[in-house]
Amino acid sequence: MEYSRDAIFIICFYMKNIKLFDYQEDMKERIEKALRLHQSVMAQMPTGTGKTVLLASVVESFLREHSNCHVWIVAHRRELVSQIRETIGRVFSKITPSLFTLKEGNFSKTHPQWSLHPLRFPRSRGTETSLTLKGGSTAFPKPLSPQGTGDVTAPPRRSEPLRSKDGGPSKVSPDCAGWDRLGAACLRAADGLADGAADGLADGAADRLGATCLRAADELASIQVLVNVDIFSEGFDCPDVEFVQLARPTLSLAKYLQMVGRGLRVAKGKKNCVIIDNVGLYRVFGLPSQVWNWNAMFEGKLKVGKRKETPKDREFFLMNEKQDDIQIHPDSEMMMVMSHEELLQTIQYREFVDSRGEFAIIKLPDGKMTVVNRQGEQVLEPGDYRDMKLLDGNILFYRHHRKEVCYYDLLSGAIIDDGPNVYDVPKVVTLEGWEFIKYGDVYMSRTYEYFSWPYCPSKYDLFNFGDYLIYRYNYLVDSGCQEWYYYEGGNGLMMKATIDSNRVCFLRGDYEHVYWMCATLRCGCIVVMDSKQDYYLVDSYLKKTYIGCNNPKNENEDLHIVMPRLGKKYYDEMMLQEKKKEASEMILLHEKSVAGHVELYQAGKKWGIKVDGRVVVPPLYRSIAQPVGAYCAFEEIPRYWGIMTLKGKVIVDAKYEKVEIRDGGIAVVTDITGKTQTIHLKA
Repeated sequence: MEYSRDAIFIICFYMKNIKLFDYQEDMKERIEKALRLHQSVMAQMPTGTGKTVLLASVVESFLREHSNCHVWIVAHRRELVSQIRETIGRVFSKITPSLFTLKEGNFSKTHPQWSLHPLRFPRSRGTETSLTLKGGSTAFPKPLSPQGTGDVTAPPRRSEPLRSKDGGPSKVSPDCAGWDRLGAACLRAADGLADGAADGLADGAADRLGATCLRAADELASIQVLVNVDIFSEGFDCPDVEFVQLARPTLSLAKYLQMVGRGLRVAKGKKNCVIIDNVGLYRVFGLPSQVWNWNAMFEGKLKVGKRKETPKDREFFLMNEKQDDIQIHPDSEMMMVMSHEELLQTIQYREFVDSRGEFAIIKLPDGKMTVVNRQGEQVLEPGDYRDMKLLDGNILFYRHHRKEVCYYDLLSGAIIDDGPNVYDVPKVVTLEGWEFIKYGDVYMSRTYEYFSWPYCPSKYDLFNFGDYLIYRYNYLVDSGCQEWYYYEGGNGLMMKATIDSNRVCFLRGDYEHVYWMCATLRCGCIVVMDSKQDYYLVDSYLKKTYIGCNNPKNENEDLHIVMPRLGKKYYDEMMLQEKKKEASEMILLHEKSVAGHVELYQAGKKWGIKVDGRVVVPPLYRSIAQPVGAYCAFEEIPRYWGIMTLKGKVIVDAKYEKVEIRDGGIAVVTDITGKTQTIHLKA
């Protein structure tokens, strides 16, 4: 079909001198490079990043090289076309556009028919020509169609005007000031847009409807909440939106991003956007900051909406575990995800001022300021604070009513410094995987109980054991903490040192106490002493159990009785675990030996053992006999044989002239005198 020249979106470009942002320049370069290699290119950018301005810049560069060509810009909604037209008008000094509106209708899948019909709109500029291209379109797939192929027999998509059951203006609540008059204004505007308004308002009129509503609201009352059904989910450019509530499901990734994108634009005075997802779309698609494989999405290879929720996902979404346990794109560090219960607890506050990390600054109904955590719990006593600001590392800055400056550690609840002579800004530093606060030349622990160094501690004095950190003094200290240790070869016997412990201990996640290390027990448990000289057993889950003190009232609190008993208990448990582990390993080695996965190999004149192709016994022996079960005989020097496991553990010393290993873990050995004996092998 041939179209007249004035039926095309023709732009005469006289481009103003505009400067693209660095990310826009990068995207423009990538688009132009792709256009030189491919006939069709799709570019995806988040909402509010200046896609239309970038589009104009790309087109301008294209027309410089192809001056005789025209550009046809197509969008599936009228409001998007209007936005593009307005942006083009800001970017270029002169435009002469002609406009198309695509209207969806019934058509044959194999024989689509297109026709041009004039649509009478009030002419607002120059000699614009507004035409409707009426016919079939697959721009709107069937709702919730995972394949995205749509239903070609679906009825035309329309946006209904505000009407009640009796055909009149919608009834509204009396406390919604001005909304009844606002609804009437919308209807009058809609009725004047086209002859067929009685059948519903075409998609192309949605932008005019929205603009009329907003203009009417400006005259009547300030709009705080705008409820719509799929009218303002895309192409609605209002950067001031600070709250988005999602109440419709979709399996369209683009639709999801468009809906949440209404609130993700930057605006003056806007600090955050709250998104309530009532239908769980972010469990299907992820957070808005996630990176998607768009090629796989459009090829139908990216399956969304079908992934079952794992227990780990559920714990994350219900906030039962830290979010750090699940890898999220780094851009999401500015986001806060909370459950419905946490949201209800949070909205009790009067005003949400600022948020960062795990905390938020809140103004209470009485006008006082405080800070709350993710669960809505106050972590700072409410007061008449001024200039409150959340700094990096969960540090709070504020001023008292006396104009004194204060720095506050939100994790430990400790004041770093306050007063009129505060001279520096505290910083969070990491030493051996542990966070400390550097304030001037002083390094402080992130605990409510004060502990600091007047210098940066050496890495050779800090020992990170994962769940706890040890700092060791290089000299004797009067800590008052008893130190106990295992006596070598004592089978679990513990002894008390003659001097106090010189090791300071910090527990992971404990922002209150500073401890002294008393003992390291088997099975990963430790014993620590707090500032009250009470001793606690800390297990591998960091659970603390009181066991005694320096001034016991009975023998159950006397460490001279408690520590030997604990030491023996955990030593025996460790030995039992090791025996069970060794027994299971022997069973596994026996199975591998029977299956032929054990190999004897030679390096030079020495022999070793490989299991599953991996060296488990290095080449140390003069000769090794073929394995029997999980054991094998080895010759260390000529005519001196012993027995070892397939992992290399010697269980019979090499002092026999002849060794015979039988099934069932039995060996018959003969010494150089000819004496024979039977040995029951045990690893």
